[in-house]
Amino acid sequence: MLDFFEMERVIEELAKAYPAQCATTWFKITRNHKPSEEEYRNKVAEYMKIFEYLLATYPPGPDTDKLKELVKKILAKEIEKVLKGDNKYVEKRHRHYVINSPSSVYSNDTLKEVSEQQHSEKSIDIATNPMIKKRQKNNEGITIVGEEQNQENQNENSNEIIVNRRRKKKLMIS
Repeated sequence: MLDFFEMERVIEELAKAYPAQCATTWFKITRNHKPSEEEYRNKVAEYMKIFEYLLATYPPGPDTDKLKELVKKILAKEIEKVLKGDNKYVEKRHRHYVINSPSSVYSNDTLKEVSEQQHSEKSIDIATNPMIKKRQKNNEGITIVGEEQNQENQNENSNEIIVNRRRKKKLMIS
Protein backbone atom coordinates (compact mmCIF):
# COMPACT_ATOMS: atom_id res chain seq x y z
CA MET A 1 0.00 0.00 0.00
CA LEU A 2 1.27 3.46 -0.92
CA ASP A 3 1.82 6.19 1.63
CA PHE A 4 0.08 9.46 0.76
CA PHE A 5 1.60 11.42 3.64
CA GLU A 6 2.51 14.39 1.40
CA MET A 7 -1.06 14.78 0.18
CA GLU A 8 -2.37 14.65 3.74
CA ARG A 9 -0.04 17.49 4.74
CA VAL A 10 -1.00 19.54 1.67
CA ILE A 11 -4.69 19.25 2.46
CA GLU A 12 -4.19 20.06 6.14
CA GLU A 13 -2.41 23.27 5.14
CA LEU A 14 -4.55 23.91 2.06
CA ALA A 15 -6.63 26.81 3.42
CA LYS A 16 -3.41 28.58 4.28
CA ALA A 17 -1.84 27.93 0.88
CA TYR A 18 -4.28 29.63 -1.47
CA PRO A 19 -8.04 29.53 -0.72
CA ALA A 20 -7.98 32.22 1.99
CA GLN A 21 -5.99 34.56 -0.26
CA CYS A 22 -8.30 33.82 -3.21
CA ALA A 23 -11.35 34.54 -1.05
CA THR A 24 -9.87 37.83 0.14
CA THR A 25 -9.11 38.84 -3.45
CA TRP A 26 -12.64 37.85 -4.52
CA PHE A 27 -14.13 40.10 -1.82
CA LYS A 28 -11.83 42.95 -2.86
CA ILE A 29 -12.89 42.64 -6.49
CA THR A 30 -16.58 42.53 -5.56
CA ARG A 31 -15.97 45.49 -3.22
CA ASN A 32 -17.36 43.63 -0.24
CA HIS A 33 -15.04 45.06 2.39
CA LYS A 34 -16.91 43.70 5.39
CA PRO A 35 -18.00 40.12 4.61
CA SER A 36 -19.51 38.16 7.48
CA GLU A 37 -17.53 35.28 8.92
CA GLU A 38 -19.94 32.86 7.29
CA GLU A 39 -19.59 34.47 3.84
CA TYR A 40 -15.80 34.40 4.13
CA ARG A 41 -15.70 30.79 5.32
CA ASN A 42 -18.03 29.67 2.50
CA LYS A 43 -15.86 31.38 -0.11
CA VAL A 44 -12.71 29.73 1.32
CA ALA A 45 -14.46 26.34 1.28
CA GLU A 46 -15.49 26.94 -2.32
CA TYR A 47 -11.86 27.47 -3.32
CA MET A 48 -10.78 24.44 -1.29
CA LYS A 49 -13.20 22.23 -3.27
CA ILE A 50 -11.36 23.19 -6.45
CA PHE A 51 -8.42 21.12 -5.18
CA GLU A 52 -10.32 17.95 -6.13
CA TYR A 53 -9.97 18.87 -9.81
CA LEU A 54 -6.21 18.39 -9.52
CA LEU A 55 -6.79 14.69 -9.06
CA ALA A 56 -7.99 14.45 -12.66
CA THR A 57 -4.39 15.00 -13.78
CA TYR A 58 -3.22 11.76 -12.13
CA PRO A 59 -3.03 8.64 -14.35
CA PRO A 60 -5.94 6.22 -13.93
CA GLY A 61 -5.33 3.14 -11.80
CA PRO A 62 -6.08 1.49 -8.47
CA ASP A 63 -3.57 3.66 -6.57
CA THR A 64 -5.12 6.80 -8.02
CA ASP A 65 -8.55 5.60 -6.90
CA LYS A 66 -7.22 5.14 -3.35
CA LEU A 67 -5.64 8.60 -3.50
CA LYS A 68 -8.90 10.19 -4.69
CA GLU A 69 -10.84 8.50 -1.92
CA LEU A 70 -8.34 9.62 0.72
CA VAL A 71 -8.20 13.19 -0.60
CA LYS A 72 -11.99 13.52 -0.66
CA LYS A 73 -12.20 12.23 2.92
CA ILE A 74 -9.48 14.51 4.34
CA LEU A 75 -10.64 17.48 2.27
CA ALA A 76 -14.19 17.11 3.60
CA LYS A 77 -12.83 17.19 7.18
CA GLU A 78 -10.76 20.32 6.50
CA ILE A 79 -13.66 22.07 4.78
CA GLU A 80 -15.86 21.23 7.75
CA LYS A 81 -13.27 22.81 10.08
CA VAL A 82 -13.27 25.98 7.99
CA LEU A 83 -17.07 26.17 7.92
CA LYS A 84 -17.28 25.67 11.71
CA GLY A 85 -14.67 28.38 12.31
CA ASP A 86 -12.07 25.94 13.67
CA ASN A 87 -9.34 26.90 11.19
CA LYS A 88 -7.34 29.58 13.02
CA TYR A 89 -5.61 30.83 9.89
CA VAL A 90 -8.87 31.45 8.00
CA GLU A 91 -10.33 33.28 11.01
CA LYS A 92 -7.17 35.38 11.29
CA ARG A 93 -7.27 36.27 7.56
CA HIS A 94 -10.94 37.25 7.84
CA ARG A 95 -10.29 39.53 10.83
CA HIS A 96 -7.27 41.07 9.12
CA TYR A 97 -9.21 41.74 5.92
CA VAL A 98 -12.26 43.21 7.66
CA ILE A 99 -10.22 45.41 9.99
CA ASN A 100 -7.87 46.71 7.29
CA SER A 101 -10.39 47.13 4.48
CA PRO A 102 -11.77 50.54 3.61
CA SER A 103 -15.41 51.02 4.37
CA SER A 104 -17.83 53.48 2.86
CA VAL A 105 -19.65 53.72 6.19
CA TYR A 106 -17.68 54.74 9.26
CA SER A 107 -19.22 55.33 12.62
CA ASN A 108 -18.17 58.39 14.59
CA ASP A 109 -16.83 56.12 17.33
CA THR A 110 -14.55 54.26 14.89
CA LEU A 111 -13.17 57.50 13.47
CA LYS A 112 -12.61 58.88 16.94
CA GLU A 113 -10.77 55.70 18.07
CA VAL A 114 -8.54 55.67 15.00
CA SER A 115 -7.67 59.36 15.20
CA GLU A 116 -6.88 59.17 18.92
CA GLN A 117 -4.77 56.06 18.46
CA GLN A 118 -2.67 57.56 15.69
CA HIS A 119 -2.21 60.85 17.57
CA SER A 120 -1.18 59.22 20.84
CA GLU A 121 1.28 56.86 19.12
CA LYS A 122 3.01 59.74 17.34
CA SER A 123 3.29 61.84 20.48
CA ILE A 124 4.76 58.90 22.42
CA ASP A 125 7.32 58.26 19.71
CA ILE A 126 8.48 61.88 19.67
CA ALA A 127 8.57 62.13 23.45
CA THR A 128 10.55 58.94 23.98
CA ASN A 129 12.89 59.28 21.02
CA PRO A 130 14.59 62.68 20.82
CA MET A 131 16.32 61.73 17.58
CA ILE A 132 13.91 62.20 14.69
CA LYS A 133 14.35 60.26 11.48
CA LYS A 134 14.60 62.51 8.42
CA ARG A 135 14.25 61.50 4.80
CA GLN A 136 16.26 63.49 2.29
CA LYS A 137 17.20 63.00 -1.32
CA ASN A 138 20.80 63.37 -2.35
CA ASN A 139 21.99 64.72 -5.71
CA GLU A 140 21.28 61.42 -7.50
CA GLY A 141 17.69 61.34 -6.22
CA ILE A 142 18.37 58.47 -3.80
CA THR A 143 16.43 58.69 -0.54
CA ILE A 144 18.65 58.80 2.52
CA VAL A 145 17.32 58.20 6.02
CA GLY A 146 19.22 60.15 8.61
CA GLU A 147 18.74 61.30 12.16
CA GLU A 148 18.53 64.88 13.27
CA GLN A 149 21.24 65.57 15.84
CA ASN A 150 23.95 68.11 16.33
CA GLN A 151 26.67 68.27 13.68
CA GLU A 152 29.54 67.09 15.91
CA ASN A 153 27.77 63.88 16.94
CA GLN A 154 26.80 63.23 13.35
CA ASN A 155 30.40 63.53 12.13
CA GLU A 156 31.68 61.28 14.93
CA ASN A 157 29.09 58.62 14.15
CA SER A 158 29.81 58.66 10.43
CA ASN A 159 33.57 58.34 11.10
CA GLU A 160 32.92 55.36 13.40
CA ILE A 161 30.72 53.72 10.80
CA ILE A 162 33.36 54.13 8.09
CA VAL A 163 36.06 52.71 10.35
CA ASN A 164 33.84 49.76 11.33
CA ARG A 165 33.04 49.07 7.67
CA ARG A 166 36.73 49.03 6.80
CA ARG A 167 37.42 46.60 9.64
CA LYS A 168 34.62 44.32 8.47
CA LYS A 169 35.92 44.37 4.92
CA LYS A 170 39.43 43.50 6.10
CA LEU A 171 38.05 40.64 8.19
CA MET A 172 36.02 39.35 5.28
CA ILE A 173 38.98 39.50 2.90
CA SER A 174 41.30 37.74 5.37
